Amino acid sequence: MTGRPVGRAVRAVVPTALCAALALGPLWGVQPAGAITPAEAAAAGYIPNPAPTLARITIDEISPTVLDGAGGPGGAGGGGRVAVGTESGVPVVTVSGTITNVGDIPLESVDVRLQRGPRAADAEAVREPLVWSEPSFAVRGEFLRVAETVAPGQSVPYRVSMPAREIPGDPAPDLQLTEPGIYPLLVNVNGTPEGGSPARLDDARTQLPVLEAPRPAALPGVDDDDEVVAPGPADGRGPAPVPLTMMWPLAAAPTRIATVPGAEGPDPVVALTDDSLLRELSEGGRLTGLVRAADDAFDGPGGQDLRQAVCLGVDPELLGTVSEIADGRAVLIGNGTGGDDGGSSGRNRGGREDPERSAPADPGAVEADAERWLDELRALAEGTCVVTLPAAQAGLEAVGAVGSTELTRAALDSDDSVERILGVSPIPDVLVPASGTLLPGTAEALGEPGATAVVAAPSTRTDTGIVPPPGMVGLAGTDGGRALTYSAPIGAALAATGSAPENPRYSDPDTRYWLTADSAAARLQNARAALLAPVVDAIDAGPAPIAPLAAGAGPSAGTGPAADTGPSGPSDDQGVLAVPPQVWSVDGEAAGSLLETLGAQLAAGRMRAVPLTERLAGPVTVPDGSLADDPTGAVDPGAVDLAGVDRRVSDALRGIGTLRSLVDAADPTSADAEGHLDPMVTEALRALSETGRRAGGDGTSPGSGTGADARAATAERLDRLEQTVSRSLGRVDLLPPGSVFTMASPNSPLLLVTRNALPFPVRVGVTVTAPDDITVEPVGVVQIPASGSRTLQVPTQSDAEGGVRHTVAFVLEGPDGRPLSEPVELSVQTGGYPVAQAFALAAAALALVLGGRRYLRYRRGILDPADEGHRP
Repeated sequence: MTGRPVGRAVRAVVPTALCAALALGPLWGVQPAGAITPAEAAAAGYIPNPAPTLARITIDEISPTVLDGAGGPGGAGGGGRVAVGTESGVPVVTVSGTITNVGDIPLESVDVRLQRGPRAADAEAVREPLVWSEPSFAVRGEFLRVAETVAPGQSVPYRVSMPAREIPGDPAPDLQLTEPGIYPLLVNVNGTPEGGSPARLDDARTQLPVLEAPRPAALPGVDDDDEVVAPGPADGRGPAPVPLTMMWPLAAAPTRIATVPGAEGPDPVVALTDDSLLRELSEGGRLTGLVRAADDAFDGPGGQDLRQAVCLGVDPELLGTVSEIADGRAVLIGNGTGGDDGGSSGRNRGGREDPERSAPADPGAVEADAERWLDELRALAEGTCVVTLPAAQAGLEAVGAVGSTELTRAALDSDDSVERILGVSPIPDVLVPASGTLLPGTAEALGEPGATAVVAAPSTRTDTGIVPPPGMVGLAGTDGGRALTYSAPIGAALAATGSAPENPRYSDPDTRYWLTADSAAARLQNARAALLAPVVDAIDAGPAPIAPLAAGAGPSAGTGPAADTGPSGPSDDQGVLAVPPQVWSVDGEAAGSLLETLGAQLAAGRMRAVPLTERLAGPVTVPDGSLADDPTGAVDPGAVDLAGVDRRVSDALRGIGTLRSLVDAADPTSADAEGHLDPMVTEALRALSETGRRAGGDGTSPGSGTGADARAATAERLDRLEQTVSRSLGRVDLLPPGSVFTMASPNSPLLLVTRNALPFPVRVGVTVTAPDDITVEPVGVVQIPASGSRTLQVPTQSDAEGGVRHTVAFVLEGPDGRPLSEPVELSVQTGGYPVAQAFALAAAALALVLGGRRYLRYRRGILDPADEGHRP
């Protein structure tokens, strides 16, 4: 055994010093100019190295994934790949992967070596070895030549193996896996740059769970029957089974966007920024894979118990979108804003206005995929626990800061819609923050009596510095708030998997690193190790205590690996409550392999299924003090500038409220209005989404790129939301009636034209500002048909004398008093009515006299010179 390296401390201090100035930089919008690049991180001594200069080595496969001696090499209880054994019966651990020349000079004499470090101290320390430096991996194999020459840009495969423990008579090194534990492995690659000296080029890490140490190899000349085996417990009892509960998240990164009602036609549409959701719903897509992986695991070893342990976490925003697609709503793809300058130009008011959007190549296939996925999910949800996640993974701190009842309801109150779509009732009063944390102010703002937040254990840290053990915990300093907490290392390990790994907010800052320095396969294996670390802790704790026998019970009662262990002992620990990130970027195969591992442990009796409802009903620990302001005390690179965001979102929500108030609900043609307006509210939630906020970079500083894409997406969504609301309101307006309106009489009505380019009928008010000598009757509430207009005759009385030109201003308002248009000013010509009437009467009299004279002359036969040539 070797001591724990100083590499961890060096790794923690050097990057922190490099990032100190950047930690105070802006957390919103564009990255600071001094952003840390991977190359700078490598020069600063980051471990693992995110940007090796000569070669990069990746781990693509490890076999076995779990070393379990039960039933032979590989064991039945490990799940995953089975170990290959030597002739002596000792299993062999094999790691394979790829070495790539990332430099610009050839590499010669490229060798690899497998190394092992000391086992993790316990489940809470399981991720610490991932940032240890190479000297800590003191158990070393022999170097194996991979290639004589590797040209720049070229990749070569490698495969390196070592026996799990010593083989008598074989002097070759072994991994010395003589006791259960979570063991870190390192693959070291050495080589010689052309014209240079031999050097260590790169290394890659992963972890190997050993649940049962391999038996010693048989000595030469000793029969298997004579082999000495380490004695087990005298009564045959094994360790207490570890409680297991797992959340199975079904959510997607926000890609839906709200459109200006009517901009894409009269019917509501599903507008998406890209086709990623459609690909995830297709055959072979991520969401399809997650549903099928769970379904397959429920039919595999330990499947019945696994179904009891798993709870589906569903995003209501995703379900609603997929349900609309399955019902035949048109899908459009494009990142435009979807609207014109408010409708005043009248351009394409009856059709689509955004040429950047287009329909999928095969709309029928998209609809079929959505319908099939929902059917498969409904079948999976039947008889399985279901929990509703916050819509669009909305950040609850941001939602609480906005303080809008409508926004909070849209984020958290969707159980009815989930039940309507899936046909099952979600567990009520369960809150699962996407960040895994819940700060004090948010707990007070969003918490309801009887509700339970499912968060990582550090989120319940008090201002005294104490973190209560995982389980049901009262939220210190709140009015009856409580939380069900889970292990931060397990959550962090699951968050690090997939194509978009993250260092979650609650993770230990000392174990955060540039996750993309490890391959997806290595990170998946690390998650497997974290899930099994509590099993190793239970093994270390020894046999389960014997439960008190009930009266009349036989001597065999209470024995066996899965028996109830009574009121005390390791089984009373919380064990494993696994909560992956809500947008879990693993594919079905990777997710299924983890479920296979857990199902195997349930079948072997090392774990026991605990339904989520049982955990929620457990005893509550109430710590002293109040909730700490931050779960870890470290800078959160995914933090949002709430002071700026809450104002912009609040303004947009007020505009959406005005649009809702405009709808003429009494008109049956307004039935689709909610289908146009609801996506605007969820657009606000999507702008506040936690997805990707801690992805990329080193997980510590925003200057390293952590959360950069999410910040840019949020800024873009806020801009688009504001434009969409503004343009939607601008589609109800007044048309200018002309330059000058001349009143022919003191009570001539004024003419106005109101226009509604929205695809639903509206009710609006018109306010008038007129001079004292002109009285304009109140217009009142005006009903305007969908995509139509209405001409108004406004009764007017003028008391002005003499020809005078006055200005009368009209403003269109919503029922809530919000102006919908700029004032329309009408220049009115008034006064001089007696003079005009006298001239009119004189003209009429003259015409009568002249007409009568001509008639009389005609009757008398007197020819008028004008009638010459036209005699009757």
